[in-house]
Amino acid sequence: MPQTDLLDTDVALARMVLTEVGILEKQLIRWMAEMEKIDGQIFWKLNNAWVERHKSKIASYYGIIKQPLLDNITIHHVPLTTCMTGELLGIGSLPRPPNWFRRYAKKEASHALGIETSRLFPSKYRLSEAAPLHAAKRGMASYMRLFRSSGLSLPNERWFDQALLDIEDMSRDFPHLLWVAREGVIREDPASSVNDMNSRLELFQVPDSPKPSEKTLARFSTRLSEPGGHQDLDFARFFLQEYGKIFETHRVHYNLLGVPPLYRAAIFPRFVQLINLVFSKTGSVIKAAEALIQNPDLYTFRRGCPNDADVMSFGKFHRLRTKFPIRKRPPAKSSCCGSFSGKPDITISIFPGCLCMVAAAKEPSDVSWLLSLCTQALKKEDVAKFNRLVATVGELATIDAIRGLARLRSKVRHATMLGQLNAALAYAASASGLTTVEAEELVALQYGLNESHSRVDELSAGVKVVLNLMGSGQGVIYYEDAENKHLSRLPVMVRKAPGVEAILRAARADAKMLTADMSIHRLRLERSWLTGQTWLYSVFQERWLSHPVLGWLARRQIWLVAEPDGTVFTCLFGRNGEVYDADGNKHLPLKAGVLLSLWHPLHGEGKDADGKSIVARWRATLERLKISQPIRQAWRETYTLTQAERESSPASYRYAGRILNQAQVVEIGRKRGWRIRNLSPHIPSSESAPWTFGLPAHGIYAEIRTGGVGINDLEHGAGTFTHVITDRVRFCVLKDQGNWLYDGGRKLTEMKTPLRLGDISQVVFSEIMRDVDLMVSTAASNISFDPETISSIPDLGVWRRQSGLANISISNESNFGGLAQSRREAIVSLLPSFKAGDAISVDGNYVFINGVRYNYKINIGTGDVMVIPYNRHLVLRSDIGKFSYDESSEYIPLHDDDQLALILNRITMLLKDNGIRDQDILDQLTSLSD
Repeated sequence: MPQTDLLDTDVALARMVLTEVGILEKQLIRWMAEMEKIDGQIFWKLNNAWVERHKSKIASYYGIIKQPLLDNITIHHVPLTTCMTGELLGIGSLPRPPNWFRRYAKKEASHALGIETSRLFPSKYRLSEAAPLHAAKRGMASYMRLFRSSGLSLPNERWFDQALLDIEDMSRDFPHLLWVAREGVIREDPASSVNDMNSRLELFQVPDSPKPSEKTLARFSTRLSEPGGHQDLDFARFFLQEYGKIFETHRVHYNLLGVPPLYRAAIFPRFVQLINLVFSKTGSVIKAAEALIQNPDLYTFRRGCPNDADVMSFGKFHRLRTKFPIRKRPPAKSSCCGSFSGKPDITISIFPGCLCMVAAAKEPSDVSWLLSLCTQALKKEDVAKFNRLVATVGELATIDAIRGLARLRSKVRHATMLGQLNAALAYAASASGLTTVEAEELVALQYGLNESHSRVDELSAGVKVVLNLMGSGQGVIYYEDAENKHLSRLPVMVRKAPGVEAILRAARADAKMLTADMSIHRLRLERSWLTGQTWLYSVFQERWLSHPVLGWLARRQIWLVAEPDGTVFTCLFGRNGEVYDADGNKHLPLKAGVLLSLWHPLHGEGKDADGKSIVARWRATLERLKISQPIRQAWRETYTLTQAERESSPASYRYAGRILNQAQVVEIGRKRGWRIRNLSPHIPSSESAPWTFGLPAHGIYAEIRTGGVGINDLEHGAGTFTHVITDRVRFCVLKDQGNWLYDGGRKLTEMKTPLRLGDISQVVFSEIMRDVDLMVSTAASNISFDPETISSIPDLGVWRRQSGLANISISNESNFGGLAQSRREAIVSLLPSFKAGDAISVDGNYVFINGVRYNYKINIGTGDVMVIPYNRHLVLRSDIGKFSYDESSEYIPLHDDDQLALILNRITMLLKDNGIRDQDILDQLTSLSD
């Protein structure tokens, strides 16, 4: 509604009244300040003194000593005249309040128990039908608090001017949001006419659920086929997009009237009309101002929350009225308390309704902006909004929708959000008759890469920018000249050429997106060991080997081939379609009917004629061909069942008793797909919720029990424990009443029935234990404790409610797990490449380096450096000599191990420590001789 909907004379009159309100309010605030100079608690003390005196009067009048009747007299019944009664405190005279306040205080006589009556204000000052004629008046303390809390509590000229600006801004930037907000204001006022209401608000009323029902979608589809249906669709789109814009700066929560500028713009016309109504009844600007200031609890900025200081609480709130007659409903059953709560018949929270309209339209062009809203809701962790948005994207079920949901899934850590996203992704995939994994393979972007997995864009003067895949799947750009030689930097003249900056900007964006996509593809392929995914060779050729992005990944992994006659062997695919065996020799081409799966070291432990295992053969072949695997296989850590675990089955205590940083382990676990609930001392139910990982392909799920540590060490108001302690790992039955391949696992049920560890697949057991090892070794805490007694850990076992956790023994072993062991083996294999002879050696968990100036040892688990024989810790920044993936780099078998790259760079630097130029390191080394 534009500002011209109001007459200039009406706006001018409202400004005059508010100007007078500001004068009256400042008079009152000055007087309150004078009163508090006498005693900072004077109003509170006057309240208490009046209550005590009044109790005595009632007890004497009725002849009672102790009665609940007396206890009902509180400070809420104290009349305003009390603030002028100095004799209550033995004070002779008090500062004189403003005259308008004296007159008002004498008229208003608030009292308890009906001994005296209370009037809100005289009927001639009645402001609207929303304001009752008679009501219990707030006591003196409540009245005064409304002015003390903010200094300026009532609408004033500043608010008036801001409202005029808001009307202009909201009408320009958020016209559809403003329309809805004003519709809510109209419907809230019982005095407004039904003819003023717009039935579009009824159209967008839907049940409050993340996924719309078929009946709801059918209703909107019917509306789209009617005259004016596409205008409602356009309204829904504009409303949602404007909602996303305003959501960037405000926490909306579907309540538009909670956004200060939008509320001011919506309420302003009604407020101006109300002031004019008061003026018409009083005939005086001053009396109209007095009517407002005498009732600050009805017309104030204060709504109980400091963030709402500029949102005016306007009169008595009512439910929103519907434009159409309300259908009669059966009477609600009363509860045991004799009361019930119900929702309003209509609401201005039409966000879900607008999404239903968009979902019913099923137009592919809506996917892009809906996904941007999903990302926004994810960043703000708005679970309800995110769930509704992804459900709508899933309903559209286009290729872009599937691709966008898959990218979102790699960023989601919240369990509820992840569950709804998986369901939406599964629904979108099943609409095409595919599983989620199959759909993700088919929609993988190619980014314009050629058969060599690169893309070349011409810039200027023969200079090109090349987008390529390197390392473990990083999108990298570099420059080449006309002779295809690498350039360290782009020439200035080329950079300034027309159109070059746009090409470079697009290349950088694609490189970033390619890296993100490849991490998704890599994790999905790695999890095929747990999902049991296999491929027919003909399908594999089409979806993987022929794809320039997925093909790059497939040609660096080892595959297990199963022929129809039962023959099983491993192979590696070459760039031109060749097939190689474990020794790097060419193999006969594969037949179309063979079955492929990702090879795991535990799939075969056989040896060749020379006694060399298949793992060792593949390691030698990969090193000779300089193939760094994005998903480590030949160098992969494996975890097999121990005798102790067979005896403790169905539980494994291999990683029990480790103290971990909770925030760190939660981030790692959720990124790997574990369902983890933060442990909180304030939510006892969180203690009994294990961390779980679903394996529906095997009908089981893994769980690890944990407990919080150090409740006394938490800061005041801390929501979660800083540290946790680990307990047992188990595998339990997972029941599926649907089909997890197509429904996103919505019907999976954890049965809590444990299974014997010996019945679990070797590969599944190994991969789950590898995840646990990763979490334990990475998030290990440096909390010191006596392993002989559990009581040395703060509060552990004192408040614990989980059975068994308080009785486990604390391990005093270092956190040198399978990941660090693989790192050790990789370093040993790479020692000859340093060409340093005896200057480098590996002993136990350390690498020993004989430098030019000093000798050093590096912890393979942590990467920490100690100077020998001083045992002085050498502090090194992690970015010094940071490893960069490059075709000419030395062969690194474990590209996904950042710690390995860090250690290798430190070995290189410390071997030639006489060439160190970093001043911080030099100062540390120089201090050794002091």
